[in-house]
Amino acid sequence: MTSVAAFDFDGTLLRGDCLLLFHGLLKGRVGVAVDWMRLLPALLAWKSGCRSTAWFKQHYLRTIIAGTDVQRRRYVLEHELPQHLLSGLRPEAVARLRWHGQQGHRLVIVSASPRDLIGGVARELQTELIATETSPLGGDPQDRPLQLISANCKGAEKVRRLEAWLGQPLSEFELHAYGDSKGDRELLQAADHPHWRQFTAAVRAYPPARFKPRGFAATLGLVLLSLAVSGLGRLDPTSRQLLLQALHRFPTFLPAIYGVLAVAYLGRYWRWRLLLGAEGIGCWSLEDARGWFSGFALTATPGKLGELSRVADLHQHLGYPRALLLHVFLAERLCDMIAVGLWLLVLLPSIVVGWVVAHVSWIPLVASFVGLPLLLMLGNWCRKRWRHHLPSGALARACLPATAVSLGIWGCESLILWLLVQALSPEHGIDLSIAIRTYLLSGTAGMLSSIPGGIGVNEATTTLLLHQAGIPAALAFCIAVLRRLCTVWSITGLAIGQGLTGKD
Repeated sequence: MTSVAAFDFDGTLLRGDCLLLFHGLLKGRVGVAVDWMRLLPALLAWKSGCRSTAWFKQHYLRTIIAGTDVQRRRYVLEHELPQHLLSGLRPEAVARLRWHGQQGHRLVIVSASPRDLIGGVARELQTELIATETSPLGGDPQDRPLQLISANCKGAEKVRRLEAWLGQPLSEFELHAYGDSKGDRELLQAADHPHWRQFTAAVRAYPPARFKPRGFAATLGLVLLSLAVSGLGRLDPTSRQLLLQALHRFPTFLPAIYGVLAVAYLGRYWRWRLLLGAEGIGCWSLEDARGWFSGFALTATPGKLGELSRVADLHQHLGYPRALLLHVFLAERLCDMIAVGLWLLVLLPSIVVGWVVAHVSWIPLVASFVGLPLLLMLGNWCRKRWRHHLPSGALARACLPATAVSLGIWGCESLILWLLVQALSPEHGIDLSIAIRTYLLSGTAGMLSSIPGGIGVNEATTTLLLHQAGIPAALAFCIAVLRRLCTVWSITGLAIGQGLTGKD
């Protein structure tokens, strides 16, 4: 019986996604950001199920090549992209592919990516290629609009195309299949030797269906938006007119709002690298940044299930140790707690000090006579028993600069609330200290609620505090909802879309 080794490309042979890489090489960071703003309606139509993946892929490809020079595009396709793809291949995946070749197995890449993007790599690896067929990406879109001329090669289509290529049913062959995503499920299920996200001789089947936090997060975001629109539609005519006038000013503030948000998340990534760098894990890179950012698709999940899934995903895709990732996650939360406490101590010293005196004034006395000796004994016992599972001293030292970064992050994100007040209610403007205080208190209330994403609690707290600051209730509510849509739900949406547009 003839043996066949079929490899998925994006995420399996390649670290990352060739379509996103092509987009970046052709347009640059600014061009990519502009294109994604244009693609947002199409992305929402696709993710909501109104449009197919094939439709979105064709729309995305047309957006990528729109307005680009034909010669430049051909140069990227023929020279720059193949070099970047070859350098981004997983060594362990290539080694496994070479092993199959040495055994005399037929080699084929089965990918949803366009043939024009990965054909050169397939030739370099001396493998056959089954891919999504498109009109030439190097052609002039004014002469002929780019379009898909085959079905999108993912899911069941991968099996159908592979059988058509072989000329016989897969049952006539011994099939080794390698994949990493839902688009490879049918291929892996049809294989005699499935290899889900690993490149050893051991067999690993496609995992059974389980709870999907990304879908849960997306659903919660859409529910929040629907409830907000429904509530605003029931306002009295005067309040509605006031609100509509305010919303006319909102678009002019969007560049500043998203600029501040970008700075804040760059700070978050800096903190991530500070903590991981202390443990000697990874480095500043596009792949590391993408893996880190994709975790924000898991923001709105019950408890911290999303964060635990994020740890598992980073372990699988980047190879980072689970235990150290968990330590870094806990360190991030600790830095956030300290930063929020310091901000509140500066802005609301009387309240914070009063709470401490009222609730924890007994601690020094108890610790002096009983608590401190017990804590020292317990700490010594824990160090001896679980020293291999405790965070390292390097990570603990890195928490100091990471906390300083956290202070900046929380202050920076508070600017978004202040900007929204200036946009929608300039006559009731608040100073920056009130904006920071409102942001901190509403965020803390949302976290303490344990509700996924703090939905409802965060918005209600923001509305109440803004109304106490003199802003009309209708405007305060609108500001609260827009702030959430412009921050957490924008990031969640981008993270869900990131890496999925060209995914096999």
